[in-house]
Amino acid sequence: MEIRGGGGCIAIFGLPFLLAGLFVMQMPLGIIPMKNSPGTLPSLFVFLFGAVFAAVGAALVFGRSGIILDRSRGRIVQWYGLLVPMKRTEYLLDSIHQVEMNFLSGDSDSAATWPVKISGEGLARPISVLQPTSFTEARHLAEELARFLQKPLVDSSTGETIIRDHEHLDESYRDRVRRTSEEVGFLPPEPPTMRSRVERTGDGLIIHIAEQTKSAIHYIPLLFPLVFAGFVAWFFLPALLSRGMPDLFRYIFLGFIGLFFIAGPVVSALRGVYHLKKEFEQITVTKAFLRVEALKQGKRTTTEIPVTELEDLMAPTIRGSINTIDVPGMKKVPLGDTDTPRMPDGRPVPHFLLSLMKMVGSKGIIARSDKTMIEFARGLDQAEVNWIFALIRKTIAE
Repeated sequence: MEIRGGGGCIAIFGLPFLLAGLFVMQMPLGIIPMKNSPGTLPSLFVFLFGAVFAAVGAALVFGRSGIILDRSRGRIVQWYGLLVPMKRTEYLLDSIHQVEMNFLSGDSDSAATWPVKISGEGLARPISVLQPTSFTEARHLAEELARFLQKPLVDSSTGETIIRDHEHLDESYRDRVRRTSEEVGFLPPEPPTMRSRVERTGDGLIIHIAEQTKSAIHYIPLLFPLVFAGFVAWFFLPALLSRGMPDLFRYIFLGFIGLFFIAGPVVSALRGVYHLKKEFEQITVTKAFLRVEALKQGKRTTTEIPVTELEDLMAPTIRGSINTIDVPGMKKVPLGDTDTPRMPDGRPVPHFLLSLMKMVGSKGIIARSDKTMIEFARGLDQAEVNWIFALIRKTIAE
């Protein structure tokens, strides 16, 4: 089995860097004529600046990587190179104990990814296979690796660690519960105060979750468009119109600025207030399907997973999320369940961090198949999430 990386969209993305770098590098060399030739030191700086861009672009355009899993030889070959393999590293296939799948949230400069790795006690560190930006792609790759290697799949991408053996990767959640004789009839006490309302039907139940009453902090982002519109209306616009200009241009400027820089931000803020007050979630659960209808930020969505395709159903807890934290450079020390949330190195989690995580609220409930993933009930109190989760399990599995 061979998995390759590089090329494709990455090469297209790197092409402008390569071309721009080569163009800049030719200026100090005189290949591209310049009116005023800079001195030696500025020319060297310009050349090095272009070389950095060209190197990054070349790595993206021509860079390739791959991993070969050879069961007949009992070897794993990991290679890197420019168009062809140039550096190779070999590992023993017997040193692999599991396939891992995780989740890394992106930031303003990078997309969220689901890294897929293979690891084992015989390896100094896990071997990175790919980092897909799609959950379904990562899920398919992780399951394919687990089947080929005949090793368990350890999935920590939800904040809870789920271990599935390679023989039951496509087993539905209901079949797994029945196979393992897991208890699903027990229901925790119903919380005294709840945001959700449960409606029982002939073949299941419907859970209505009203959006949480918004505090003043939720409306703060909506003030920025209003402040911007007020600044334009009271300071910028009068100063602009006070300058001498023909009436035609004055009316054109007034209409353009009034429409796009005053009315636009005000309407955007009002729409934001309206959408905040109208948000809701409705979860329909039967023996045949799990459907979630939601209205969030003015966008209405409906997602459905047939029960026969539903493979994962979980309600991640704060402690579970903490247990999946992986701090670079911090060695994990397994201490088991000590009833105290702990960092990877065994130290108790600071109280301020626990308080902050509780203020954010629960991660809700996550339902996944090989084709899609649904998240709902996020932000509810953990006791209410546990009660709803138990109701859904009971309806699906019994």
